[in-house]
Amino acid sequence: MRAAIIDDMELCREDLRGCLHRYFNEHYAGEAPDVADFENGEDFLSGFTPGAWDIVFIDQYMDGLSGMETARKIREKDALAALVFVTTSQSHAVESYGVRACGYLVKPYNYGDFTKTMELAGVEKIRNARFISVERERVLLREILWCDREAHYTQIHTDGRGVLRFRVPFGELAGLLSPYPQFLPCYKGCIVNAERVERMDGLDFVMDAGGKVPFAQREKKRLEGLYHAWLFQREREEALL
Repeated sequence: MRAAIIDDMELCREDLRGCLHRYFNEHYAGEAPDVADFENGEDFLSGFTPGAWDIVFIDQYMDGLSGMETARKIREKDALAALVFVTTSQSHAVESYGVRACGYLVKPYNYGDFTKTMELAGVEKIRNARFISVERERVLLREILWCDREAHYTQIHTDGRGVLRFRVPFGELAGLLSPYPQFLPCYKGCIVNAERVERMDGLDFVMDAGGKVPFAQREKKRLEGLYHAWLFQREREEALL
């Protein structure tokens, strides 16, 4: 998950960053949020592009653009990013509905308050909507079955759009997928999405959309360990949600 924190106080940014990492460690072990800090709305908006951020925490009272003004400018370009206001007052709570804010965190807050705000923000829905961009092609993580190489092409096998082929190094794609623990390195030049694996059968991953991804006998023990660890974590997440 990509999260932005817009606040003119460094201590407040550090507190939010700490809460984010603690939340993911407790609920989604193995997955760390990608967090960036901004001191004001102008700094954030100067490099803002639609779809770049999953969730944005915005301090209401800042020099220059206010949090509400910053949120309005975000909504002019991006209708999907989750917006959470962080403020010392609830006086703008009604106004926040105009920008479809999904949370309101009032200072001083504790970790319990932060957890409730994340639940209201719909973290699981945000995670399900994650995607990567390869050569300007956007690919939802959940539609990826596995990735491999063929000749000079890097390939993404999907269940709805067939095989997507790109002229990029396989290592570049691996880097895009590395923050997400469901993507298991099967062997050099092959990555399988554990979320789309129905079961392991001998020396194959059997995919839920049909088809198999084979691996070598020497990799079996390692891959069994990775896959079973991921299954345990998924069951743990479901129990916590």
